[in-house]
Amino acid sequence: MPITRPELNDLYRSPVPQAGRYGRLRLDKNENTVGFPAAAIEEMLTDVTPHFLAAYPEPGTLYQKLAKWHGLNVDNVLLTAGSEMAIRYLFETYLDRGNEIVILNPSFAMFEVYARLCGAKLITIDYQPDFSINLNDLLSSISPHTKLVAIANPNNPTGTVIAESDFIRIVQKALECDAVVLADEAYYYFYNHTMVNHLDRFSNLVVTRTFSKACGLAGIRLGYALGHPSIIAEIRKLLPIDHGNAFALKFGEYIVDHEHLIWQYVAVVEKGKTYLIDTLTSLGLQVRPSYANFILVDVGSERDRICDELERRDILVGAHLRLPFSANYIRVTIGTVAQMEMLVNVLKSLL
Repeated sequence: MPITRPELNDLYRSPVPQAGRYGRLRLDKNENTVGFPAAAIEEMLTDVTPHFLAAYPEPGTLYQKLAKWHGLNVDNVLLTAGSEMAIRYLFETYLDRGNEIVILNPSFAMFEVYARLCGAKLITIDYQPDFSINLNDLLSSISPHTKLVAIANPNNPTGTVIAESDFIRIVQKALECDAVVLADEAYYYFYNHTMVNHLDRFSNLVVTRTFSKACGLAGIRLGYALGHPSIIAEIRKLLPIDHGNAFALKFGEYIVDHEHLIWQYVAVVEKGKTYLIDTLTSLGLQVRPSYANFILVDVGSERDRICDELERRDILVGAHLRLPFSANYIRVTIGTVAQMEMLVNVLKSLL
């Protein structure tokens, strides 16, 4: 039997392909729960011809649109198949066996996976039971041995944020240690604060964005990284030839040209969040505040039964949170008020 790299020995990934989520109320993966109107989809598919399908994709137009969108240059932008791949390429560019990477615990699960694939040493800063992070512990963990600091802001699954002033302190400390800082802003639109404005100030800062959450395009796998041209140029060396998907590029261009659709959905989510938090609180449930399109709800010791019953009634929620302390939270993606009413009505019958 051929022997794999040692980094794979203790790494477990679920072997079961995902299936059975279509047609259900999807409150488990923080997707857009509404999608776009049929007319918008029809517009997106305009000019899909045999020639369009037969030719290799041309990402240049979307590169130009994204650069203009963010007030940057094309050489500040890197398109990838979801922001997840931008994160992987960044890790593979800067992490080598034995290097240290600083991450929060819990956070985006692939931070740990990609770090371990690179053979890096994980330095984790745990959230406390009140969902706070000790900033001094985080800053002191950044040393000359650190190659990368990866922070999702807002963070998943906690829904918490690191204030801009504190984030700047992190980037400055990392710069002193010649380390790169990743600000993963997958939930930017629900928070509306960004580190993009500091890219011209810090050459060690990379910001990733996705089209999978507020943009409502999780199915096409499209994301991008923004950073100093020298960093982007190094990451670009890892990209396959013609890695872009023509449909993803076309849909991405449409979203950039119709940004108002994103903010319309954000407004829908804010209404749904207000309703759900107020209603669940009135039922006596503890709800954690969140700066993203999801909340954490403590449903008590019967969490597993409640999650199973919700799934049996075609409502999916995030049931398995990797918290560093004992708790009975579930993570609920926020949708429309009507969708939240459906969830509440079922919860009332189960509690």
